[in-house]
Amino acid sequence: MLRHVEPQVIERVNRLLGYAAVERIMLRHADMAPTRAAPPPAPAVELTAETRSTLRDIADPELRASLESLAQALSSSKGPPIVR
Repeated sequence: MLRHVEPQVIERVNRLLGYAAVERIMLRHADMAPTRAAPPPAPAVELTAETRSTLRDIADPELRASLESLAQALSSSKGPPIVR
């Protein structure tokens, strides 16, 4: 199917880039590596009273829930947080 629309794909990519950067498309057929199952989520950690008291003052329920989730994730991890 991609071979049938190859000219349109090349033309649109080149139009987006502003110059003739793509001349042709090469397709490679290969076996895909099996996907790994996601690790199970860590069990919820009970927040300390101090953390709960700081969250209690937040009026927006969605923001409070997000910050609670963040606090639980950080308290259940070891070491500095890993940003992905």
